[in-house]
Amino acid sequence: MCSFSILLKGYYFRDDHLLDCMNKREENRILLTSDYLPPSDGGVEQVVQKLALHLVDEGFTVGIFTLDDGSRDFELEDVPDISFYTASALDLTDTIGLQSMFSVSALREFRNVLREFQPDIVHAHNRFFYTSVLAALYSIRADYKLVTTLHLGDIGMISGLGGVAAKTFEQTVSQFVISRSEQVICVSAAAEPIAQSLGAKRTAVVRNAVDINEFSPSQTNGKSLLYIGRFVHNNGIQDLLTALPLILDSHPDAEIHLVGSGPLGDKVRKSIQSSGLSESVTIYDYVDDISEMYDLASVLCRPSYSEGLPLTMLEAMASGVPPVVTAIAGVPEVVTDHETGILLEPGNPDEVAQAIIELFDDAELRTRLSKNARDYITENLTWEQRTDKVIRIYSQVVTTD
Repeated sequence: MCSFSILLKGYYFRDDHLLDCMNKREENRILLTSDYLPPSDGGVEQVVQKLALHLVDEGFTVGIFTLDDGSRDFELEDVPDISFYTASALDLTDTIGLQSMFSVSALREFRNVLREFQPDIVHAHNRFFYTSVLAALYSIRADYKLVTTLHLGDIGMISGLGGVAAKTFEQTVSQFVISRSEQVICVSAAAEPIAQSLGAKRTAVVRNAVDINEFSPSQTNGKSLLYIGRFVHNNGIQDLLTALPLILDSHPDAEIHLVGSGPLGDKVRKSIQSSGLSESVTIYDYVDDISEMYDLASVLCRPSYSEGLPLTMLEAMASGVPPVVTAIAGVPEVVTDHETGILLEPGNPDEVAQAIIELFDDAELRTRLSKNARDYITENLTWEQRTDKVIRIYSQVVTTD
């Protein structure tokens, strides 16, 4: 688990009215929380890290409190403009099959951070994260407003014991987190009714964004399929594995790149080996510069069962890589079938295979989708646009009695 703490001092707004509202208070301090931070490869942690860096660029003072299982060196730890704090934690992801951390020491450390920084707003990320629960619990006694971002949409497609646990958690603990929040930010319109059903007082849709300078198109002439994400059932990696033999039967010259790790990691490797696909498939546990992977790809596949608005899909679109994705949560709000990507129903490996084969067969279609996808991102989902929207929400929260 990871907790993100952001302290906001000073004010930068493009709207004079909002600036005046914020200036009515002597100081505004915002603590962001999230259970994971890069180099962990999930989308939420990437979004939180980008938000922190963009808030710094806008003149805010930023601090980060995160949970540390001792397995990684955090990318933001040495950033001079960010104050960085950790608490030791136990990662339970491999045990329960869903991304999860637990920390006893975080109870004390989070309290210490609250005492030191005295935030006006605590901004929690993900209704299932441990640090979001901490933020909600401490909001009962502490003097701050709680903002929570809903990164995940409907979890109804998550099966097995993990699905049962997630649904039980959502109807109890997550409901408490959301009902304690003064404002809930939803990464898609599809997530907004979920927030409202869990007791959200106020909601706003602020979609995820992409750094369009970091992720930009490059010329890829070959047939190269890319998957980026944790190796968990929720992300549909098992369906892609089932589809790979069909894809490679049709296009034996294709290259497959799988970037990720997780509880299904051993199963992924064994499946590739037993299917005789080792010469065509390369697995990367971690990549220092993920933008380089999009430079290799001509198609991205993300056949998820549950999402909010997948960051990898947006990065691929910004990079001019057509996405083959399941039509869940906020995905259809961004991807128009056969215009900016290809939409699938979840849980259908044959559809996955046929969509990828179609794109490998039709270079003209790939080129058209590539251009349309890039244009959509640059016009609608830049980080500058997203940061402005988040800042506006902060200003409204601190001026609301």
